[in-house]
Amino acid sequence: MNLQKNPHDFIYSLAEFTGLIDRDDLAVSLCLTIFEMLPSSSLRFYRTMQGTGKQRLGLLVEFDENGIRQHSLEQTTAKAGEAEVDPLLHGALVSESSLQVDANGNRVILGLHRQQSVYALLDMRLNKGLVPADFRLLQGMARIYENHIALLDYGETDTLTGLLNRKTLERQFFKIVTALQNLPGVHPLQNGRRQEQGVGHYFLVVLDIDHFKRINDRLGHLYGDEVLLLIAQLMRSCFRANDRLFRFGGEEFVVILGPQTREGAVQALERFRKKVEKHSFPQIDQLTISGGVTDIRPYEVLSMTLGRADQALYQAKDSGRNQIVFFDTLPQQEVASGSDELF
Repeated sequence: MNLQKNPHDFIYSLAEFTGLIDRDDLAVSLCLTIFEMLPSSSLRFYRTMQGTGKQRLGLLVEFDENGIRQHSLEQTTAKAGEAEVDPLLHGALVSESSLQVDANGNRVILGLHRQQSVYALLDMRLNKGLVPADFRLLQGMARIYENHIALLDYGETDTLTGLLNRKTLERQFFKIVTALQNLPGVHPLQNGRRQEQGVGHYFLVVLDIDHFKRINDRLGHLYGDEVLLLIAQLMRSCFRANDRLFRFGGEEFVVILGPQTREGAVQALERFRKKVEKHSFPQIDQLTISGGVTDIRPYEVLSMTLGRADQALYQAKDSGRNQIVFFDTLPQQEVASGSDELF
C-alpha cells in the first residue's frame, strides 16, 4: 500500500471526509484523501449529468501540481463528447465494474455509484502503477463515498416526492448568493433589462397547484399525494439537470433555475406549465399550475427572494391562474395581500 503519509494522517482525513454535508466539498475532500493515499500526479472529478437522451460529464474538481481548482456544474464547460472519444471514460460510464485501468497501469478511473447508476467519476493519473492492496483501498473509499451520498440523499430529499426538501433549499440558496457576491456587475432584474444584455443569472420560482384544496376535499389526501408525485415526475422530465427542484411544503414547489437569460427562463417555465395543463391526471379533467418568478440577488436572505416570488405568484392567481408571472413585471406600488381562497 502506497500511503503517502502516515496512517494517522489518513484516519484524520477520513474523519474530515465523513463529517461533510456539502457534495462539492465532499468531492474535494475525496480528491485530497486519495492524493494522500496514492502516488497521483493529477486527479479529475466528474459529475454525471443527464442531458437530452445521453449522459454528460461536468468537470467539478481538478487537482495537480498547481493545486485544486473547483468548477460550478452550471458554469463549467460540459464534457459532452469527452466520454465518447475517451475509451476509458466511456468504459467507466457503461461498465458495471467500479475500476477502469489503462494498459500501462498509469491511469485509473474510479466509478462512484448512486442508486445503481454512475453518479461520478474520479480520473487518476499516477506516477507509478498500483498494487492489489491499493485497488482494494480505492474500492473501499468508493463504498464510503457512496454510502455517504446515500445518507445525504436521505436527509436532503422530501419523503413523498423525492425532490429536494426545504432545508436543502436554504443551503443551496446560501451557496448561490455567496457565489454571486464574488461576481462583478450583478444588478436586479428590471423589466427584462438583463434579457436585452443576454446575461445569464439565477431565478427562483415558486409553483403552486391551482385549486389543490378542492382535490383533497373531493378525492381525499391519498389522491392528493398521487397528484404531488405526478407533478414531481413532470418537473424532473421538464427541467435541466443543473436546475434544482424542491418541494417547499403542501402543494407548493420551488425551482432554482441555473444561470440563463430571462428569455430562457420564460421558455422553460412555459414548457412546464403547458405540460401540466395537457397531462391527463386520473379522475381530474384538467389540472393547472401557477408560478411566481424572481431573480436571485447577492446579499439577500432566502425570505427576501421568496417574498418577491410570492408576490408574483399572488398576481398569477389573482389574474386567473394557470400562468407564470415575473416579479419585475409587477407595478412598483403593488403589494400582495390575498386570501387562501386564491390558492
